[in-house]
Amino acid sequence: MKIKIDGAEAKVVFEACHLVPGNGKCSRLHPHFHKVSVVIDGSLSSKRRVLHLYKLKYMILEICNELDGKVLLAQYPENIMHVEKNSNSVKVSVNGKTYSLPEEDVMQLPISSLNTEDMCLYFSDRIIRGIKDEFDISRINWVEVIFDEGHGQIAANRVILSQSPTAKARGLVS
Repeated sequence: MKIKIDGAEAKVVFEACHLVPGNGKCSRLHPHFHKVSVVIDGSLSSKRRVLHLYKLKYMILEICNELDGKVLLAQYPENIMHVEKNSNSVKVSVNGKTYSLPEEDVMQLPISSLNTEDMCLYFSDRIIRGIKDEFDISRINWVEVIFDEGHGQIAANRVILSQSPTAKARGLVS
């Protein structure tokens, strides 16, 4: 059985700004309106659920809310982007420009870039960890996270969680 949280329909969304070092128009500070969807394949529990959809939705929304309205920074090498934290501000030097931003408006993520693929992997890791902490994953075959940064730019990452007979029968694992 597959279940899905559709980011657009379920309003699992966030807005954030970022910049891409040395990448034309995207090297300027610019916003994106992101949507995060999750598809889970698994077998039903005795309560006739794969897992509790509202708990899953809330878990994803918590991550989105952490990032909403922030200026996102990746951990680029020092020679590409220099980030200096002062008492209440963050100074970012990149692409020949220097930005000074309030500390509470900035979030530096533990990823090497802010491209769609790395953001999808970031969400995948956080969501998978949350699912493992919150739910019995023995019946979950796989989790797919779909990260949409707008303009038709979407990345999807599927993580196989189970070696269950159901997963093997469906050809999901060898």
